[in-house]
Amino acid sequence: MKKISLIFLLFTASVIFADSVSEEDTFLYRYHLREKKFTEAEDLLSKFQTSKIDQTKLELLETELWIAKGEDLYSRKQFKSAFRFYNDAYVRWRTNPLIKDRYTELSGKILHDEEFVKLPIKLKTNRQPDEKEKEFIYLTSNADIYFLMNHFRLEELEKKANIIYGIGGAIFAILLIQVIINLILLIRK
Repeated sequence: MKKISLIFLLFTASVIFADSVSEEDTFLYRYHLREKKFTEAEDLLSKFQTSKIDQTKLELLETELWIAKGEDLYSRKQFKSAFRFYNDAYVRWRTNPLIKDRYTELSGKILHDEEFVKLPIKLKTNRQPDEKEKEFIYLTSNADIYFLMNHFRLEELEKKANIIYGIGGAIFAILLIQVIINLILLIRK
């Protein structure tokens, strides 16, 4: 009976923790917002909605998405489109000074989106890096650095965990062999 209850407890704990949102996921979500990759951020947000996440945290992350979209549109002088996001964010987070300023600035005006003239973009040719360039990693922002540092930390932690599991497994195997030998010796007596 104890074994069944222990297995049931481990199974339910694994189900609960497997479906929760990790800090790395929220970091990756905020990284996508900073890099203005809104479709990736929306995909992560929909993943958060299906997983077990606190409702207030989910609303905060959704509000951050609205703010980032509004700021992006505001910087491109798309005021009418940006106001919709600021309005939604203002409903949830009235005390944020940025949202409050943008909302009050845009709420009393007749808004329109300005045409955005695209300049021709020169395509870069992909070339193979020289031997000296292969030694360096070029990072454009602090978010890239944090993401890269956490990636190396996770690899290091996984290696340490594998070593600990290996040692624990070896000790368990030795103890199991010892128990089997003791049982055999007991049966022979």
